[in-house]
Amino acid sequence: MAETGETAVYNPLSNLRLGSGIAPILKYRQAGVNVYFSCDGAASNDSQDLLEAIKIGSILHNIADLDYRQWITPRQSVEMASLGGAKGLNLADEMGSLTVGKKADFVLYDLTSLSLLPRTYPIGLLILGRPANAVDSVWVNGKQIVAEGKVKTIDVDALRRELFDRSE
Repeated sequence: MAETGETAVYNPLSNLRLGSGIAPILKYRQAGVNVYFSCDGAASNDSQDLLEAIKIGSILHNIADLDYRQWITPRQSVEMASLGGAKGLNLADEMGSLTVGKKADFVLYDLTSLSLLPRTYPIGLLILGRPANAVDSVWVNGKQIVAEGKVKTIDVDALRRELFDRSE
């Protein structure tokens, strides 16, 4: 896979949910294979929480290799989710990292949120903790869609009512 530039799309939660196995991503990474985190569809994952997929996916393999130096760090897991995904789509020249001239979706977290304190290692808390209500702002393709924790582009209350009504 590394020789041909293939990418392993890693959906740890849906794989666990469906009982379809655990991909040997530590071995893939050691062999130079590009791996990126994904959520898969809601039908096989029950949520679309990428941070949850990254957390589970990055620590699931700690039991497969007792050498902690081989484990996926929070910073590496963020890179896998962003740049790894862009590489997998052959778009690494256009997106996947915060680089001048590249397209970027951007999430600003409130580092004063109780779920991200104490600030010992913010990226570790973001990935390995369980940040609740910590999103302050979100930009997608340069357009701000969340400001001060509130979605600006849709009526969330109306959506909530519609989904509730349809789920009865």
